[in-house]
Amino acid sequence: MSADSLNYRIGVDVGDRSVGLAAIEFDDDGFPIKKLAMVTFRHDGGMDPATGKTPKSRKETAGVARRTMRMRRRKKKRLKELDKKLRDLGYFVPRDEEPQTYEAWSSRARLAESRFEDPQECGEHLVRAVRHMARHRGWRNPWWSFSQLEEASQKSSETFGRILERAQHEWGERVSDNATLGMLGALAANNNILLRPRRYEHNPKTGKNAEKLNVRGQEPILLDKVRQEDVLAELRRICEVQGIEDQYPELAHAVFTQVRPYVPTERVGKDPLQPMKIRASRASLEFQEFRIRDAVANLRIRVGGSERRPLTEEEYDRAVDYLMEYSDTAPPTWGEVADELEIAENTLIAPVIDDVRLNVAPYDRSSAIVEAKLKRKTQARQWWDDDANLDLRSQLILLVSDATDDTARIAENSGLLEVFESWSDEEKQTLQDLKFDSGRAAYSIDTLNKLNAYMHEHRVGLHEARQNVFGVSDTWRPPRDRLDEPTGQPTVDRVLTIVRRFILDCERAWGRPQKIVVEHARTGLMGPSQRADVLKEITRNRNANERIRQELRAGGVENPNRADIRRNSIIQDQESQCLYCGKEVGVLTAELDHIVPRAGGGSSKRENLAAVCRACNASKGSRPFAVWAGPARLERTIQRLRELQAFKTKSKKRMLNAIIRRLKQREEDEPIDERSLASTSYAATSIRERLEQHFNDDLPDGFAPVSVDVYGGSLTRESRRAGGIDKSIMLRGQSDKNRFDVRHHAIDAAVMTLLNPSVAVTLEQRRMLKQENDYSSPRVQHDNGWRDFIGRGEASQSKFLHWKKTAVVLADLISEAIAQDTIPVVNPLRLRPQNGSVHKDTVEAVLERTVGDSWTDKQVSRIVDPDTYIAFLSLLGKKKELEADHQRLVSVSAGVKLLAEERVQIFPEEAASILTPRGVVKIGDSIHHARLYGWKNQRGDIQVGMLRVFGAEFPWFMRESGVKDILRVPIPQGSQSYRDLAPTVRKNIENDKAVEFGWFTQNDELEIDPFDYIQHGGKDKLARFLSYMPESRWRIDGISMNNKLRIRPNLLSGEELPAKVYGKELSEEQYKLLEETLKTGLIIATEGLLSLKSARIVRRNNLGIPRWRGNGHLPTSLDIQRAAAQALEGRD
Repeated sequence: MSADSLNYRIGVDVGDRSVGLAAIEFDDDGFPIKKLAMVTFRHDGGMDPATGKTPKSRKETAGVARRTMRMRRRKKKRLKELDKKLRDLGYFVPRDEEPQTYEAWSSRARLAESRFEDPQECGEHLVRAVRHMARHRGWRNPWWSFSQLEEASQKSSETFGRILERAQHEWGERVSDNATLGMLGALAANNNILLRPRRYEHNPKTGKNAEKLNVRGQEPILLDKVRQEDVLAELRRICEVQGIEDQYPELAHAVFTQVRPYVPTERVGKDPLQPMKIRASRASLEFQEFRIRDAVANLRIRVGGSERRPLTEEEYDRAVDYLMEYSDTAPPTWGEVADELEIAENTLIAPVIDDVRLNVAPYDRSSAIVEAKLKRKTQARQWWDDDANLDLRSQLILLVSDATDDTARIAENSGLLEVFESWSDEEKQTLQDLKFDSGRAAYSIDTLNKLNAYMHEHRVGLHEARQNVFGVSDTWRPPRDRLDEPTGQPTVDRVLTIVRRFILDCERAWGRPQKIVVEHARTGLMGPSQRADVLKEITRNRNANERIRQELRAGGVENPNRADIRRNSIIQDQESQCLYCGKEVGVLTAELDHIVPRAGGGSSKRENLAAVCRACNASKGSRPFAVWAGPARLERTIQRLRELQAFKTKSKKRMLNAIIRRLKQREEDEPIDERSLASTSYAATSIRERLEQHFNDDLPDGFAPVSVDVYGGSLTRESRRAGGIDKSIMLRGQSDKNRFDVRHHAIDAAVMTLLNPSVAVTLEQRRMLKQENDYSSPRVQHDNGWRDFIGRGEASQSKFLHWKKTAVVLADLISEAIAQDTIPVVNPLRLRPQNGSVHKDTVEAVLERTVGDSWTDKQVSRIVDPDTYIAFLSLLGKKKELEADHQRLVSVSAGVKLLAEERVQIFPEEAASILTPRGVVKIGDSIHHARLYGWKNQRGDIQVGMLRVFGAEFPWFMRESGVKDILRVPIPQGSQSYRDLAPTVRKNIENDKAVEFGWFTQNDELEIDPFDYIQHGGKDKLARFLSYMPESRWRIDGISMNNKLRIRPNLLSGEELPAKVYGKELSEEQYKLLEETLKTGLIIATEGLLSLKSARIVRRNNLGIPRWRGNGHLPTSLDIQRAAAQALEGRD
């Protein structure tokens, strides 16, 4: 921190789709003195809202769309080149594409069966057949070259064999063993047999779409995947039969040309130790080995009291071999490594890498995934087990997980590609579907090999190996990613963007912070699909716990809590007997004992808990079980444990071994330290390293480094409770944390600014002591002595007592901010033109009518061409219908007139749509923003309406007008956006009474005076809601109708709905309305809402401060009535 900087700290609370941020100024004694900024940002985690029940990120769906467009663009180019090649060979090629009928199958069959004598007839059939093949050429391995495809085509594929068997079963002797795909297609056409799979209507009985069988129960002939090698063989046969073998190479290359997919090498980061080489994939076996060797080299074994020693060479080799050969998909524990080394679990000290303790042992995850998914009898698995060395195994993993041009070239040169292609389609598909570690290591494959070799030979860690192999200094470390570099994970990037902008604005305003503390929830940094899986798991566990609660209530337990549920589960595992003596116990009499205690609270993981009787627990006290029991009782207890049915399944074997290790342990566990509390997830590490890079790399003289701590878990909750903050602040009349109000994330972030490593350890020890107390005895005997725990050692106690004093001061600052309403909730706006999919996937056929037909006003509104629509609109005038007129002449534009018999394209439905090369698609979900229009009514009051702008039309708008600013580009009268106008708004615009004065979009903050709406807005649901919840800040959640908005309270969340608000019980009707408002939002008429004198659109900067003046192109806030009045006065 420089002399010009304020003494302030930044706290970050990453919740589930919300980020709380706080900057708090402190005095020299460490007491908070001023709230600089507190704000909660909501975000969507990068999820595409159109994906519904199967959530995917915008990045993923955009990637699919981009690849689809690229595929179609390449196909169009390939077909155009094919037509040119056919013309160069002297064939007549129709200018327009021929209808896709079964006639082409017939041409393919005839060309392969017998030679045409008439060259013109042969050419006609050949052009039709070759163009059909090019459009339906089937699948091939994307890495295959043409020569490999040619070689594979010398014999039929497995899939074609199955297709042939199906055809012979259907038609018998009519299908020869050397039939081609064209012959089978012609037979199917002539016999009314289903050729390809079709998707039929949704079956309400099965709940699925019929894809395999048609309505008559027939199985399609081409049920299996068509392979390009079979189509190529057919083309070669056609050329041979027709005597045009010399044309075969040119035709084959034109039909089967393909661009090999790969990631360009220049887009991959470079190795800092060998800058000419690219960084290796984290899935590579070289990186898996590197990670294991570095971790094992940093393991330490406790000897005696505090002395620690590194592993011997034999221990090092045994640990590395164990982790390299580990084949379970669940990560190994350090306890299992200790078993392998034949030492007590508590004597093996987990390694510390980059100041973070590795709580889970690394292992060769890539190999474990392959061996778990590939069955032993498959060719691929036999090659993996018997023939492949480490290099070939790694090449295979890179081939299916990291398709750069380098990996494909290496696989081809080593012969792996040929081996890969010899495996069955099912095996290859299995490999390509495997989910390996994503991202890049810091070093290249070559560097990793050199480091691994040195670490193996000398049994040392990365630090020493790097110095000796590459001659770098003792302080050298690979360059870290910059704060503005994306991670590639959409949710992490969304969070990182919010955090980066806030921190950089803080730095500009107040200088470098003293420290930054980050805490993240379990799902806070997860992608959409992973988050959905976790939320489903949480829901299942919650439902299961609720069933157990019901059972406990039926058994006489009143108001069972989480400890009762845990106790009940363990008692059931132990078959209602004390683990130590075998005496019968029940939920009301059993106590949960920590098998191995620890100063500051024992571990409450399942393997360290045992249901025991009161006598055994009292006798054992706070000693490790093995010390109390002695050898004989220890053996009896282990035998009793092995006889329990709950631990005889394969899935519980690891748990059984873990419990046995705890029973044998004779020393207490080491007290926890601050390094074991740091979050070790890849996402959290990425955020921490980027923050440290920004503030601490290349630090100028006179600047102190900024401390960056990242925690995962529940430290904030413990901080609020232990510091008394929960009881000191009030959110909507409630003390204690209130998830109902989203501002709690900003409050948590402020609390994080107080945290230091010593206090974090004490808070974790308090949590563990409380948990130990809850589990150890029935609730009536609970001792709340844990509340008095303030740390182990005088230094820790002193820091904790000082922290409690600072928490009291901070609570006052937070309460003041709540009272002054200076903790905003911000929803980032998406204003780029490319904002998700611009149209529905379903493609419909365009309809046609003649100019002279009768036309209703609704049919006119569906006319595709904008100029034709405007011309018909002029003819229609105020009428509802145009009668049929076979003499009608319509002037579309200068010099262009439509006769009565000419055809006009119309959309199939009265819905916003556009015409694409493939047909009509709807664009109603692509609303980018809405333009605001104001006019005065007869009383002179300003009324406000809107025009919704569809993002799908931006290319046309910008092309027609030359304006690139999507918020100001003119909207043509013939556009779908203009046609969508509500009648009142359209009337005022066309009568030149309305003027455009602003815009708003989804996620904009709408501020209203609740009492103003109750008095002037009407008696709708919003008015009823405001009568007992006077919320002034709302979020525009949707613009799905042309005259209504969907809004939700901006400060509220549906996470935990309260039964009381502001101290008053909610009635059943009020609770239902509250639930509806938060879960689905309220649909409110635009006229009554936006025409309020108090209505304002509030847009804020990164610190949460409203932005009322322009700063570059950043959007500014809008006082709707004032802006409309100014626009109307300016026009007059």
